[in-house]
Amino acid sequence: MSRSRKLHRLGNPDTDERRAQRVLFRHLRDDTNANRGRMSKRVRELQLLVAMDPVEFEQLVARLMAAMGMKVELTARSRDGGVDVRGIDTDPFRGGNVIVQVKRYRDTVPPSAVRDLYGTLRADPAATKAVLVTTSKFGPSSHQFVTGKAVALINGAELVGLLKHHGFHEVFAAAQEDAAEAADLDALPAIEVAAEPARLLLHWTGEQEYDIAALVCRGNVAVSDDHLVFYNNGSTPDGSVRLVTGYEDANACLMVDFDALPADVDRLVVIAAADTENHPDATMAGFAGPALILEAGAGQDAAVMHLADGAQTNTAMRLGRFDRDASGDWEFTPALAGYPGGLRQAVVAYGLEVVDA
Repeated sequence: MSRSRKLHRLGNPDTDERRAQRVLFRHLRDDTNANRGRMSKRVRELQLLVAMDPVEFEQLVARLMAAMGMKVELTARSRDGGVDVRGIDTDPFRGGNVIVQVKRYRDTVPPSAVRDLYGTLRADPAATKAVLVTTSKFGPSSHQFVTGKAVALINGAELVGLLKHHGFHEVFAAAQEDAAEAADLDALPAIEVAAEPARLLLHWTGEQEYDIAALVCRGNVAVSDDHLVFYNNGSTPDGSVRLVTGYEDANACLMVDFDALPADVDRLVVIAAADTENHPDATMAGFAGPALILEAGAGQDAAVMHLADGAQTNTAMRLGRFDRDASGDWEFTPALAGYPGGLRQAVVAYGLEVVDA
C-alpha cells in the first residue's frame, strides 16, 4: 500500500465480531470528587509551567527531548525564525530533523500559529518534521489542518504526561501540596486545560517493527478517509485519536480522547500491520507476546490485555475494538482477526478503498 494514500468509501462486512468475548475495560464517564481533584491538580501543574521564565521553559522542553533520545540544540532567540528548539531523532524508522516551537499559552492556541509553523517547516530544507508544544490546548481546526502533514501538536495535558514519564517530577513539586498549602498558585492566571486522553500502549517482543492503526467507525464502517489513523495520517481531524511517540517503554502508542469522539461514533478498531512497503517479506510472525495496555488517566489503574501472537500467513492483525454502549460507556473486546492482504485488506473490511498513488 502506498504511504501516500487515497481512500474512498465502500461496503459493510465483518458480521462475526459480535461473537467475540467482551472483557477488560470500561471507560466510565466520571464526575466524581476524585476526578475533580485530579483536574484541579492538573490545572496547578500547568499554571506552574505558564509561570516559568520563557527561556527556562524552552530549556525544559529541550531537556525533555534529550531524555527522549534526541540530539538537541536550542536556537538563538534573535534568529530562531519561529523555531525554539531543534532536535535530531536518530530512530531509524521514525527519525529525522525536528523543529520545535513552544507556546506558554493560557488560552486555546490559534490556528494561525499552527499554519505559521507549517510555513516555517516548508521553508527549512533541513527539517523533516515540526512540533508545536503548548501549556494549553488546540482547537479542532488546528488538528484538521495538520492531518496528513509532518506536524505534531502536543497539548498541556500531554506535555505534563511526557515530563512525568521521563522523570521530571521536580517541576511539579509545588502542585503536589494540599490546596491550602498551594494557595499561592491560586494567584496565577486561569488556564484552559485539555482533556486528559487515554493512552493505548502496544508492546511486543522481538526486533521487528510494526505499525499500529486505528479506525473510527459507525458500526462496521469507517467514518471517512481521515478517520483512519496510521503512519501516513497521524490524527483524526478533531484530534480525538492520534499516534504519538516519546513513550520508549511501548513499541507504539495511541492517544484517545473518548469523550471527544463524535456523538454518532460507536466503535474504535485497533490494528497492527507489518511494513511491507519497506520490507516486502515482512509478516506478523514476529509479532510475539503482544500486550495492549490502556492507561485511562492519572490516578487510575492501567488495564492490560495479553493478545495472541501473529501468524506467518498474515501481514496485518486486528487486535480488538472499543464499543460505545447506549449509556455512553466504552468497552473493549479482543476481537482478533488476521489479514493476509495487510492493512489494505483490513481497512477495506471497514468500508474504505485503498488506491495506490
